[in-house]
Amino acid sequence: MKRWLATLLLLVAVPLLTLEAGQEELSSSLSPLSRVDPELGVPIGEPLYSVGTNTPPVIDGAIDAVWEQAPMLSAPLHFGLHGSESAGMVALRSLHDGERVYFLARWPAEATGGEPDVWRNLLTVHWRLVDPGKVSGESTNSDGLACTVACHTVTAGGSGQLIGIRSETIPPGLDVDLPAGGGWSGGEWLLEWSRLKVSESPYDQDIIDPEQSYRFFVKLFLGLDDRPDPVSDVHELRLSR
Repeated sequence: MKRWLATLLLLVAVPLLTLEAGQEELSSSLSPLSRVDPELGVPIGEPLYSVGTNTPPVIDGAIDAVWEQAPMLSAPLHFGLHGSESAGMVALRSLHDGERVYFLARWPAEATGGEPDVWRNLLTVHWRLVDPGKVSGESTNSDGLACTVACHTVTAGGSGQLIGIRSETIPPGLDVDLPAGGGWSGGEWLLEWSRLKVSESPYDQDIIDPEQSYRFFVKLFLGLDDRPDPVSDVHELRLSR
C-alpha cells in the first residue's frame, strides 16, 4: 500500500514540477508589453530626459561641456512611419532652464545630400499636442480642432550648411525662427536649437510640467526613390530636475 501511494505521488509530482519549470521558462522569455501610441499605432520607445541646468549651452554648433549632463537617447529609425526596415539612428539630448528647452541632435551621413545651391528640409521633430482641445474654440477663433502637431523643421543647404530651424504648427499657427547652430562635417550632421517653454502661440505645445510626458517623433528627409523617408518610433520628452 505504501509503495503504491509513493508511486502515485511521484506520478502526480513529476508533471507538476515539469509544468512549473515550463511556466518559469516561458515567463522569463516574455518581455513586458510595449506601449503603442493610440493615434499613430506605432511603438512608444525610450524617453528623452531633459536635464535642468543653470548654465545653458551656447547655441552655436559647438558642443559645450554641459551637454555631458544630459543622457543620450539613441532613437532608431525605420523607413516609413510603420516600416520595419532599419534606417539608422539619431542621437538626441536635451537640457532646460527656467525659460527654455535645449536640444542636440546628431546622426551619421556620408554626404550632405541635395544639390549644392538648393535649400531643402533636412529633419523635422513632430510634437504631439497633449490636449488638442485647448487649441480650438472661442479662445482661438476656431470652429474646431486647429491642429494636433507642432514641428521643429530644419532647413539645410546642399553643401552641409544649416540655414535655420523653424517652429511651425498646422495653420493657423506658429512660424518663427529658433536659435540654432550646427551643420554637416566629417560624416555627421550636428544640430543645436532651443525653444521657449511657454510658446508665443496658443496652437503650440508648452513644455512646462515635469509630471507630463511630451510625445514626439523624428523624420529625416532623404528623398529616396525606392523607400519612404526614415522615421523614428514615438518617444517622450520628460523634464527632470
